[in-house]
Amino acid sequence: MCGICGIALADATRRADLSVVEVMTAALKHRGPDDSGTWDGGHVALGMRRLSIQDLPGGHQPMSNEDGTIVVVFNGEIYNFQELRASLEARGHTFRTRSDTEVIVHAYEEYGDDAVERFNGMWAFALYDRNRDRLLLSRDRLGIKPLFYREHGGTLVFASELDALLQSGLVRGPLNPAAVDAYFSFLYVPAPDTILADVHKLCPGEKLVFERGQATTQRYWRVEYAIDQAWTLADAADAYRELIEDAVRLRRISDVPLGAFLSGGMDSSTVVGMLSRQSGTPIKTFTIGFDDAHADELRFARIAAGHFGTDHTEAVLTPDMVDLLPMIVSHFGEPFADSSAVPTWLVSHVARRDVTVALSGDGGDELFAGYTWAHRDRQVGTYRAVPAPLRHLVDLALALAPGSPGMAKLKRFSEDSFRAPRDSFRRRETCFGEDMRAVLYRPALAQAIAASAVDRFEEHAAAGPGAHDDWMLHQDTSMYLPDDILTKVDRMSMANGLETRVPLLDHRLVEFAATVPFAFKLRGGVSKRLAKHAVRDLLPPELLAQRKRGFAIPIHRWFREDLRDHFQDLVFAADARSPALLDSVRIRALFDAHTAGREHYGHHLWAITIFEHWLRYIERHTGVVNRVSCTDEFSRQ
Repeated sequence: MCGICGIALADATRRADLSVVEVMTAALKHRGPDDSGTWDGGHVALGMRRLSIQDLPGGHQPMSNEDGTIVVVFNGEIYNFQELRASLEARGHTFRTRSDTEVIVHAYEEYGDDAVERFNGMWAFALYDRNRDRLLLSRDRLGIKPLFYREHGGTLVFASELDALLQSGLVRGPLNPAAVDAYFSFLYVPAPDTILADVHKLCPGEKLVFERGQATTQRYWRVEYAIDQAWTLADAADAYRELIEDAVRLRRISDVPLGAFLSGGMDSSTVVGMLSRQSGTPIKTFTIGFDDAHADELRFARIAAGHFGTDHTEAVLTPDMVDLLPMIVSHFGEPFADSSAVPTWLVSHVARRDVTVALSGDGGDELFAGYTWAHRDRQVGTYRAVPAPLRHLVDLALALAPGSPGMAKLKRFSEDSFRAPRDSFRRRETCFGEDMRAVLYRPALAQAIAASAVDRFEEHAAAGPGAHDDWMLHQDTSMYLPDDILTKVDRMSMANGLETRVPLLDHRLVEFAATVPFAFKLRGGVSKRLAKHAVRDLLPPELLAQRKRGFAIPIHRWFREDLRDHFQDLVFAADARSPALLDSVRIRALFDAHTAGREHYGHHLWAITIFEHWLRYIERHTGVVNRVSCTDEFSRQ
């Protein structure tokens, strides 16, 4: 696991500034505290920071082939590298190390860009082919590992984190208005966009080639939904069990201590159960909670730990959020307001004391309909069958009821019945709804957003399958999973120098899930039917019967108590940056309604808090934000 970066110039007579690469490399130290390296190829320069996992003495990067004509920097793991190495050796390739990085070099020699189709793993790598004067960037199929880049005027600069690009001095903005709107909609910025107009994310399953001064991108993989009605529940469960057992087996490969996150949910408990069966000694497991939240999660984690006999660490924490917030913002490099980033950072911090690698259960909900939206979608669908006049009468009655968080939730449910199914799904995926955003933005920002005409949600929607149920799974897998869940896990674990592996996102398992009928995933109010059937002999009954819970901070209480003063001192301060972009009167109204208990606006206030912290952070790096007027800022595009 590493952080990678580099610069490539189209003009081979010029030299890439190695000192800039060194600055970016230093900014990635947390991702790779064990080793560092740079490579100077004249008009191409590469850098890396290494977290040593495989072949501790031999895995130093940048790494090249025998004659130095191919050079690579690599962030991630190729889990099937031993099998690939044997195949390549049979074809005459000679290896000098036991590292999976060297497999990338020789696989490229043998198969070219198509080598990635043979990899089972998570990765972002940059490979320079000196003979062809060609730089190849590649990101893994599901987007587990990140890669940011800017291409302008014959120069390509890239890095594992946006913060490293910002510290290079080669990125200046301006703000991307469509990304600002996406952030307040979804609490994250979907790829390929970033919050800055001149920086992009490489998308999952995508490659970028920089050659002859041109950067071109191409998808090499995407999940295709082709439902096989021949599956029986028993046969599909057997296939699932076989795939996940092998996925966990591959992800046990490590030359350093390995453990697992254990939330007590079905997916993390399944991973821990598989690990325990495959390991000869008790595995280390980790869970955290807050003193006024997560009691059920802690209880179920204890049940799983006891059942599997793990060496379990449980920590109940009271973090200092005022100190933690700026650090979290810097690691994401752009606004990111999924509040579960906080417990993810905390559990990674606790785990890193004992292990260098941790397995997690992320991905199962997206693949097998584990989220509550699936149940809500069915419930709204049932209610939609009630004649519209009757539903309108219910709406009128709800409008007359006293305001409260529970009543607001009922109103949203009723309103969803008048929306098309896809629109009601989008509403449930959205924090600030369209009406809220319309009054939140200052006029210049609103105009810039309207002019941008970019909607990544609709782009993903258009590429999804026709059946509504599978379309929802596709939407979560293609957008929410890489841009929220995996982004959160990568940044918060790597902030602690911890590698996190996700067996449930083995691409074979993802491809298999896309062939399984939706009824095997959700039926009769039971979600993840197939997965539960497959592990019914592995997990205690209590874990299979529990309901889905998100793992986040007690955010509504915190903004009424712990973070109340911080929010006011930050967002309503005389030198606040956000009033140049957001309407302070509307923000005050949200804050007052929340603190009075009339609504739960904790997630909205968290998004505004993160945005204000980010505006201050980005101003320090680039001066990109003019808090007096944002008109010029957007016109510079």
